[in-house]
Amino acid sequence: MSQNNKLVFSIILCSFISWLFWAILVQNISNSGTNSIHNEIIKNWKNISITNLENEIISITEEASPSVVNIIIKKDLVIYQSDPFGFYQRPVGSVQRKVGWWTGFFITKDGYILTNKHVVGDKNAEYSVITKNGETFDAKVLAIDPINDLAVIKINPSTEVKPLSFISHYEWENSEIKVWQFAIAIGNALAEFQNSVSLGVISGTNRTIEAENERLTWLLQTDTAINPGNSGGPLVNLDGKVMWINTAIAWGGSQWIWFSIPLSTKKVDYILSSVKEFWEIKKPFLGIKYTILSPQNHQNFDIKQTYWAYILPGKDSILSWSSAEKSWLRSEDTILSVDGKKVTLTNDLLSIIQNKIPWDILKLEVIEKTGKIKNLSLTLWIEK
Repeated sequence: MSQNNKLVFSIILCSFISWLFWAILVQNISNSGTNSIHNEIIKNWKNISITNLENEIISITEEASPSVVNIIIKKDLVIYQSDPFGFYQRPVGSVQRKVGWWTGFFITKDGYILTNKHVVGDKNAEYSVITKNGETFDAKVLAIDPINDLAVIKINPSTEVKPLSFISHYEWENSEIKVWQFAIAIGNALAEFQNSVSLGVISGTNRTIEAENERLTWLLQTDTAINPGNSGGPLVNLDGKVMWINTAIAWGGSQWIWFSIPLSTKKVDYILSSVKEFWEIKKPFLGIKYTILSPQNHQNFDIKQTYWAYILPGKDSILSWSSAEKSWLRSEDTILSVDGKKVTLTNDLLSIIQNKIPWDILKLEVIEKTGKIKNLSLTLWIEK
């Protein structure tokens, strides 16, 4: 066979194989339902479309922005008079000035607003709220969370306002939040640019930082730009639901590292009910006295375990009639894990409970002094 004939034969053979493969593929598509496959292709293409993503973000921000407010902080500043040579000063009066401009967002139709504790923590300041449409209202601080950087304030709006909705879960073992998930922040950036919008992703979860002389745990890390003034604003997902409340920025030369506090429908509902009933945000408690064991102190208690929560000896280590006592926790028991997560120096009981609410049920793995392992369920009670 000549060289040319071999080439022609190869082309014909390849064409036949290609036709045969296509015929089989078409038959399989026909058997499985051409319309459903076509629709799935269109659906997937829509999901990865940049234009579609852009339109989603525009829609979400247009929907959420009216629920985000600016919080204005005013204080009376003393005016001093000095002699021409600057040897002395004496107060001659005071003047009210704006000293801060932060963010919050509506969580009820009648004007309850969630923000950060560090935004409204000054008892000597006055607070007002500016809505997106430019209306200004006096605001009253109702409650400040004693542990988390959260606070609730309220205005009396002229008409119903639109609250934001929240994700269902914030617990890591059942979280709706994933690393690399998109996140949108809305807030008063740099205390100047009202309802600024920024887009980024979730960079990390379950972070712990020190901020405002407090230790904040279970935080979300994001590269979504959150500048001073954004504190108290929402971080929402592509469903338009609030995942977290923006709270802190990592300083010291870092870039693109911001942190938010977890929220959920269940948690916000509890905060509201606690504020309305007690005029404060009540916290859950275990009813035990304990210490976290470490290589330095575990030998003091004549036990081998380290980095776990050891209930101290003595009758008063378990509060009488508490949930701990009813759950059969006893003095000198050691709590190994809570909800499947090991108790450590960085994940201690306080950090775990910090993001729980009363009536949450904890699953405890406990070792008795005898070495016997027991598994208990404990319902967190509300603090007195």
